Order: sequence, then structure tokens, then C-alpha cells
Amino acid sequence: MDIYVLFKADKRVTLRPDDMTTEKISVIFQVQKETVYLTDDQNVAIFPSDGYFSSLDLVNKSHYEVHGDSTTAEKSAAVATGQRFSFHRPTSTATSSSCPTSRSTTKSFVRNVFSAEVVNGKLETKKMVTVRFSEFEACVQTINIKVTEALGQQETFILTDSQGNKIVDSEGTRGSAYWKQNSRKVFAVPEQQMDLLQVNKRKRLSRKEDTGLQEVIADIEEVVEAAQGLREVSKMIKDLSGFAESTMTTTLCLSEAEVASLRMVFACLVCKGPVDKPLFSTCCKSLIGCKACIVTWKNTHSYCPKCRAVDLEGSIHEVTGLSEALAALEKLFHP
Repeated sequence: MDIYVLFKADKRVTLRPDDMTTEKISVIFQVQKETVYLTDDQNVAIFPSDGYFSSLDLVNKSHYEVHGDSTTAEKSAAVATGQRFSFHRPTSTATSSSCPTSRSTTKSFVRNVFSAEVVNGKLETKKMVTVRFSEFEACVQTINIKVTEALGQQETFILTDSQGNKIVDSEGTRGSAYWKQNSRKVFAVPEQQMDLLQVNKRKRLSRKEDTGLQEVIADIEEVVEAAQGLREVSKMIKDLSGFAESTMTTTLCLSEAEVASLRMVFACLVCKGPVDKPLFSTCCKSLIGCKACIVTWKNTHSYCPKCRAVDLEGSIHEVTGLSEALAALEKLFHP
């Protein structure tokens, strides 16, 4: 909840918004209710409305001085003159030396603005100033004037964002909603340096565009090189395919002795035909026959059909991966 610190002379109290009434303030500070008004730290007067100080005119945790005609002085005067009642017309604020120069019922806001210079093409903060403004003052022109006054400079400043972009007067930059957010940094850059900042920004953008163009060119060259390599690979695959096709249709010329040797190696010792699902025996370290034939052989024999070694059951192993080779050699057995 908001609180406000009110003081008059040596007396100081803290009040909540509900307590900001002329009646309560007049009792606390012993001033006449009809003459009560406040001033903030900028000596701006704040007057009540229907006996109540609106929170829209006040800032949380701010200090306000209480003004008004003292009730103790009035009582003393009444006792001295013997009067029981007296009537008082409030002193005009225009002639009172203790009153502020202007009357305001508008809530004020505070924002920080950074004075900056362009160093190596970038904004470098030099100083920070705080400006106070009201709702109707929340625009580029007025904020700029207040910043210039706070900096005590005669030169002209341009207000920019953190990226060095000029803040222009528009619907979006009018009103306290834009200016009261201190999370949105605002910089004041001397006008003569603003041109230098814009030139540097254009140079950086140009370099970025050039870099991007070089990257695109490099990508294109890489694609072209890859395409050339792809053509070479495609040609190689085509050549290999042609070679494979020519190999498949090539007829080998073997002598009778070579044919007989191949038949001996790949012939089943049981059925005498080309082995089907060949079995290998560790006892003689060679193919001994078809799987089906050897299974039938074991039903009536316990020894190897080639070397006659015993314990055939523990010596045989099935050989895989020779189906294509055996299919090619089948013509040797059935010319």
C-alpha cells in the first residue's frame, strides 16, 4: 500500500491514502481545514478535492510539506478579543510568498536519461540525469528540453534508444506509458555526433551485407564443387555397373583338369552332386556334403564319410554365405 510522509516544521507523520483528508491533516498539524494544501519537493502545490487528496496527485513514499493557517493562532486571537467565533477568508495564493509558482493536480513521473558520446562508432555513457515530467509533458520535445536543462548544456541533443536509433515524435512515444519505463534506456546524444553515429551504423551494415554476400558465394562454390564431384561419382558408379554386367556375361574357359578339381571340392560325398547347404568337417578340414545328405549319413554311420574319423557329430559345422558361388558352379555338374 502507498504511504506519504507529511511534515510541518519539526512535526513529521506517515499517512496512508485513506488518511489523506483535510480534516485529519488539519487535526494532526493544527491548521484550519479550509486552508490546507501540500507542496512536493519541487515546490509544486497540491490542493484537495472535496476534502480529500487524491492518490493520483501523489507519489508513493514522497515527502510533502503541509501548509495552512494555524488554529492555535486563531484561538489565541479569539481569547484576546473576547470573541467566541471568527470568520476567516483564506489568503490568496497569488500574493502568498510561501506558495509555489504554479498549481498542479497532475501526477508526475521520473525517468533517467543517459548523456552519451560516440566512441569508436558506439555509444559511451558519460553522465546520467533524472527528469521529472507530467502526463501532458511526456513527449520527445519536452523531455529533450528537460534533459538539456538538467545537463546544463547549450548544445542540441538527440534522444536515441540503446541501439542509437533516433526516438521520433509519434503516437507511440507520446504519453507516460512510454517514458516512465526506466527499463527502456534513453540516451541523449549531441546533434553533431549523431551524424557520425549514423555513418558508422551504415558502415557496419554494409560490412555485414558484404560478409553475408561472401558467405552466399562460398556456399554456391561449395554446391558447384559438390555437383562436379557428384558427376564424377555418378560416372564411376556407371562404369562399375557396366563392368559388373560384363563380368556376369563373361564365359570362363576352364580345362578338364580344372573342372574336375572344382567338382571334387564342391561335390557332396554322399549324393555326388553339388553341395546344398554345405557342412564342413573339422577332422578333415573340408566340405563333406549337403546338410540333408550328412543327416541321413549319421543315421547309419558314426564316422566321417571322407577321412573316416570317428565322432562325426562333434566335428561338423554348417557353412553359410556360399549360396551364390555354389549356384554359379552348378553348371559344372550339369553342363
